[in-house]
Amino acid sequence: MSPQNSQAAIASLNGVRPVLAHFNTPRSAEDLAADIIDLWAGAESALQTLVGNSSLTGQQLIRAARQAELITLDQAHALLEFLAARDRANRTSYKPTQADGDAAVDGFKALESALTGATPVQRPTPTSPVQAAYTPRQQRPAQPTTPPPPPPVSPYAPPSAGGRYRQPAGYAGGRFSGPPTIEQPPPGSIPPVPNGGGAVGVGRTAVQHALAAAETRGGLLGLSMSVWMVIAVVLVLIVGGYLIFARGSSSSSLTAGIDAMQNGQRERARGEFAKAVKDDPNAATPHVFLARLAREEGDLATARAQLDTALRLEPKNAIALREMGLVLFSSKQYDLARRFFVRAVQGNPQDRASQGYLGCTLMRLNRVQEGTKFIGNAGTGPWQACLQPLTTTTAPPPL
Repeated sequence: MSPQNSQAAIASLNGVRPVLAHFNTPRSAEDLAADIIDLWAGAESALQTLVGNSSLTGQQLIRAARQAELITLDQAHALLEFLAARDRANRTSYKPTQADGDAAVDGFKALESALTGATPVQRPTPTSPVQAAYTPRQQRPAQPTTPPPPPPVSPYAPPSAGGRYRQPAGYAGGRFSGPPTIEQPPPGSIPPVPNGGGAVGVGRTAVQHALAAAETRGGLLGLSMSVWMVIAVVLVLIVGGYLIFARGSSSSSLTAGIDAMQNGQRERARGEFAKAVKDDPNAATPHVFLARLAREEGDLATARAQLDTALRLEPKNAIALREMGLVLFSSKQYDLARRFFVRAVQGNPQDRASQGYLGCTLMRLNRVQEGTKFIGNAGTGPWQACLQPLTTTTAPPPL
């Protein structure tokens, strides 16, 4: 780890330290979700600087830091718990819990410890009686550990097939007068195994069966290398053909859905997008268009659910982030919408719509100067309606 990377990573971490201070006070579920998302953004940026690769994110980024021995195993586990809490907080239908907030703070402290080499500092415990979804943890005294009870004394071994264990009378009374004896089975109790000649032993038939089974197994393993190469090529062709067909089918359904949506055939578009989801469950774009259809019809709950899925598949999809901002703007959750618009602009600085609607959100939050600047940079568009004074009769700009 070079000193330059370390200092730059510490600077990135210090940039979100004001967000960390929010965790010292009780927080509502909505504020806690926003703080967890912002805190992870700073921690991820610091970790990318430390590793020296800004293209890595999420688990791949943590794995790269661990493989380079920049963080310990315990610190990697804390960061993975932090990432899981961020992913849950990213779903607007999910309400973060106390454990999510604790995981975020522990992950931040673990990364800070990796950068500075210092032991994480425990957080102070406030005395605010406010009921909230998250309150800082109190330190619990260590509980003394009680040793496990000793294992029970094992009894005598069970009788074997060849005889029975008989304990001498003197041994049971505590007087060892000699070794225990084993009663032999009576003659004739063990039947002989015929092998064709009347002798006792392993039969010739059993040996022949074993040799035949060995020859059968060796026949498959004895195939030539050329045969195995042909089998491998056939398998690769089959798998590759399936993947190409599946992706081609998904792409054609997505294109047909977009065309139907532009022509006003909403039900047909919804069906094509659903088919594209079935053809490629890992694609986020069909979920984004299904969310847009639901939002335009006023079904914000369905739109949120579709965008939750899209962002789970592609957390940095700029279009999905912008659509989530529009859904939250329609729900009048302006501060949370602002956060998604900011992430959309960071993902695609050339997206004029994200800049314009970010300006609208800032105007709703009474940050007029900043909002006017973003709307001006976005140029002509429906977001310019936000420059008009907000009255009870003024409708929000078309989305």
